[in-house]
Amino acid sequence: MSAINAFNPAVHVASADTTPAIIQAARKLRNMFKEAHPFARDTAYLRPHPVAWEFYTSKLGRAAKFYSLGVVLFFGWPFAMKYAVNYRNGLYDVPKKSRRG
Repeated sequence: MSAINAFNPAVHVASADTTPAIIQAARKLRNMFKEAHPFARDTAYLRPHPVAWEFYTSKLGRAAKFYSLGVVLFFGWPFAMKYAVNYRNGLYDVPKKSRRG
């Protein structure tokens, strides 16, 4: 079989007549199970529903406690470990001298 290019164009294009019967039967079988309606709904016919603010605020309130604690632990543990290691080794944070004093 030769390659299709500019010098050897594809003269023969497959049509429904040349498609094998098994493929035609498979297409008919596939089309039998297709849905008759489109998948997307037209938004002009759908009315927007009200937002359940009470539900979302209660969920946010419960989750915010754990997320805020998680953020403090995630970003704060290096500072806590610095303090613990320095305290264990006898290094204490001394207040810096102020410029006024």
